[in-house]
Amino acid sequence: MMKLHALLLASAFAFAATSAGAQTVHDTDLAALNTGTAVTTTTANGTTTTVSGARQSAPVTTGAWQQANVGGGATVGITRDYARNGNGSAYFATTDAGSKADLQYYFAAPVALSSLNSVSFDWYRDGASTAGVLFAPVLRFDIFKTGEFAGSLVFENYYQGEVNAATDSWTTLTATLNSGDIWATNAKLGPTFAAANGGEKTFQQWLDDNGSAELTVYGVSIGVGSGWSGAFTGAVDNVAFNFTNGPSANFNFEVAAGVPEPASWALMIAGFGLVGGALRRRTAKPATVIA
Repeated sequence: MMKLHALLLASAFAFAATSAGAQTVHDTDLAALNTGTAVTTTTANGTTTTVSGARQSAPVTTGAWQQANVGGGATVGITRDYARNGNGSAYFATTDAGSKADLQYYFAAPVALSSLNSVSFDWYRDGASTAGVLFAPVLRFDIFKTGEFAGSLVFENYYQGEVNAATDSWTTLTATLNSGDIWATNAKLGPTFAAANGGEKTFQQWLDDNGSAELTVYGVSIGVGSGWSGAFTGAVDNVAFNFTNGPSANFNFEVAAGVPEPASWALMIAGFGLVGGALRRRTAKPATVIA
């Protein structure tokens, strides 16, 4: 009976489970960004920030995920809408080509790109999105070149074989120094996205083409938008990176546990009732038998 009770309680709190080895990032860990046209809201579904005007970012903090470059009617947050490996995921929504929304993570200190072992993330595109069929959330390494800002190296689904984004399902992208097609946002690194062939190379090729210049990664961002005509809704989860001489992490985005949902309450009460009944039977005195 006690085993049954434990099973029931485990089911009641299953929504709080996270993938093994992952570092949980809760919706309530995000800053309350409420300046200008930014509005941050927390409900039972999670925490979101919508910025209807010019792009805004939370104050820079190292070692934590935060809203960045959110504007033009875009929304970013951590919600239950597209749960992955738990009860939530990072949520992104845009309204038109002027929208953009990111979540940013800054390292405590820059790390050499050459020490990268692997990077991966899971992405999701809602089938109701009207933005171009190739668009899906991206991951970026923000780069210093010999100590100076040099834009970002972008890891994006479409350029891994030029296939359109799947809809209403999760896709995992993984790259290493020598695998994956990555493009640059800044000419300081070489040919940019708009240049011939899109400047698509592996991380190692970007290192080689920059010769003796030191390329370091000072942060990671995930996001959507900026020039994406039409509306987009989707999500990201399980952002992982591993550097030999730097940070290694696997981030799982979740909604903080609050008051259990009605169904969970019912399950818990049933479990407590079963345990209570078992305890009463164990403590009841045997009846006196008269010969």
